[in-house]
Amino acid sequence: MKVKIYKSTPKGVLNAPPSKSYSHRYLIAAMLANNESKISNIYFSNDVLATLDCLSSFGCAYKKDVDSVSFYKDETLNSRPIFNCNESGSTLRFMIPIALTKYEEATFTGSEKLISRGIGVYEDLFIKQGIEVNKSKDSIVIKGKLKSGVYEVDGSISSQFVTGLLYALPLLDGDSEIKLLPPINSKNYIDMTLDVLAKYQIKFECKENSILIKGNQKYIASNHEVEGDYSNTAFLDAFNYLGGDIKVDGLNKNSLQGDKIYIEYFKKLNKGNVTLDISNCIDLGPVFMVFAALKNGARFIGTSRLKIKESDRALAISQELKKVHVKLDVFDDEVVVHKCNLSTPSEPFNSHNDHRIAMALSLISTLYDIEIMDAEAINKSYPHYYEELKKVGVKIDYETR
Repeated sequence: MKVKIYKSTPKGVLNAPPSKSYSHRYLIAAMLANNESKISNIYFSNDVLATLDCLSSFGCAYKKDVDSVSFYKDETLNSRPIFNCNESGSTLRFMIPIALTKYEEATFTGSEKLISRGIGVYEDLFIKQGIEVNKSKDSIVIKGKLKSGVYEVDGSISSQFVTGLLYALPLLDGDSEIKLLPPINSKNYIDMTLDVLAKYQIKFECKENSILIKGNQKYIASNHEVEGDYSNTAFLDAFNYLGGDIKVDGLNKNSLQGDKIYIEYFKKLNKGNVTLDISNCIDLGPVFMVFAALKNGARFIGTSRLKIKESDRALAISQELKKVHVKLDVFDDEVVVHKCNLSTPSEPFNSHNDHRIAMALSLISTLYDIEIMDAEAINKSYPHYYEELKKVGVKIDYETR
């Protein structure tokens, strides 16, 4: 799908989309509680649908409503399940340890890009437990059972591996410990996981760079409403520094979401050419870079993990911003966005099949009419993004191919 976004100054009030990260976490905990519970204020993006599909593969019983999921007690357990994770890295990495508490063999499928992003952290841990991992271009087959014990996890790669273990280890017979090897990136996502576990009465103890988890625990069902998402709200709030006036309701000011740091970072980017460390808010890289291009330029450090997302995000943004004559220098762990005089796009932009690239590029519509190819990439996290922009006065045309 191609969208044409006309030069606009958006103004109006919108509700924050529900947090995708919390949605994954609540849904998985509700499944593990295996009893009646309800998760409300759910936004059925492709990633959340992937998690629900995997819950079905466990034999979980639930009913999906307009914006909620109700769970029911069910003793069914599939014998040799296939977990389709589509393009969701969170789903894949959260589900693997959980499956290894219940099955001797499980198959995980997904897009070729997702599988290529890898599960190296788990592979290193599983070798020590005699768990076998076999990979093809679009699937991963794992044989063996997860055991309690001490897990040393590289904290610099992805918090998703830690979250997967945190869900699974309380279900095992013995006590366990997760030792986080510094540097620890995206720690706020680990805190969000611990927040959800506590709400389901899972006991743990946090020490410096380690988490102790008792075995033989049970998840206790409870009802929860998903809070607003700072990650996706950042794309809306960015317009307010570019001439727009969008008020976003429904955010928790005391949220544990690390991406709420965008509020502080936007202010710094607006004032002048600054250096910002984005290692703990890596998903905001695309919006920060486009923001910097439209304002005063900036230097970003802690960017190495941009390579292993839905696209090589720094390279993708560099390629797209060239179309408005903005220069980026991309290094292994650093990106420099030069202050430039932008010009009318020389050709349509491309999303690189990356939801955050597509949304970040929409900011350029504050200066020019723009076109974005493969714009349906937004369905991964924020399917109604363009419709939300329409609500605040942005004119958008769609063209399907």
